[in-house]
Amino acid sequence: MDINQLKYFISVAETLNFTEAARRNGLTQPAISHHIGELEKSLGSKLFIRNRRSVTLTKSGQKFLPYAVEMVEIAEKAAFQIKQLEEGFKGHISIAALTTSSAVLSRCLSAFSSKYPDINVDINFTSGRSQVIAMNKAKYDFHFAVKEMVPAGETFDYLVSHRDRLVMAVPSNHPLANKPLDFSQLHNERFVTVTETDGPALFNEIMKVCSARGYKPKITCQYDRAEAVLLSVGAGLGIAIIPEALSKTFYSENVTFKEIPGDDTFRTYVIAWHRDMTNPAAQLFLRVVKELFDDKK
Repeated sequence: MDINQLKYFISVAETLNFTEAARRNGLTQPAISHHIGELEKSLGSKLFIRNRRSVTLTKSGQKFLPYAVEMVEIAEKAAFQIKQLEEGFKGHISIAALTTSSAVLSRCLSAFSSKYPDINVDINFTSGRSQVIAMNKAKYDFHFAVKEMVPAGETFDYLVSHRDRLVMAVPSNHPLANKPLDFSQLHNERFVTVTETDGPALFNEIMKVCSARGYKPKITCQYDRAEAVLLSVGAGLGIAIIPEALSKTFYSENVTFKEIPGDDTFRTYVIAWHRDMTNPAAQLFLRVVKELFDDKK
């Protein structure tokens, strides 16, 4: 088993077409088939079912796919880090961040890079669910997230970076855009939101805000990212409740934002890290972060 075999397997799994996978990788179709065959031999299991009309993943192929993706990602990151080391970089830190933490992240990166320009920073923007998974897998040095996402127990420590609030997003050409916000007038409006599976913390906060105001939203569309919710509101597909930070980060010319009165609309954001941190570069980043924010929970 080698990295190229894994890449070819992923290409076939994505396209379900050996010819297209070969084209993407600059190979012939027989060559792709040969590499997949060698990979299947090393695993002792068939990965694809092929006939004249279609290609499908076997159960073994479905099971193996996420591991193949992860192995390729790790190999590529490792190669990149070695290259950075050879080019003179003196360390590396990895960060997982919610899009709604972009402004705070930018502030931290600016302060850090001015002091330590030779330390490489890897950033991955995550959704709510993937942020929680990343925390539990200990994949990153730091997490820019909502406080409720930090696992309970002694594994993580954190400091509060800022607060944001939930706001009502309405298409700018909607009759409600120029009227005071009145939840009693919203019952027949189409409502779009993140799914509970992909954004459990945000979804639950939105539902609590609605419930506290006697409003049961008529959910017509759900998305895996809050950014997609904002896009759909701008397209006129419905109204939504979203973090206010999105209105400042993403294109929202066609959306009007309305403040929702009440303390229950505020969200607390944190910068979290593992208490058993051993990465020297991460310790330097933490020092900079603590200089920027009060270390209060």
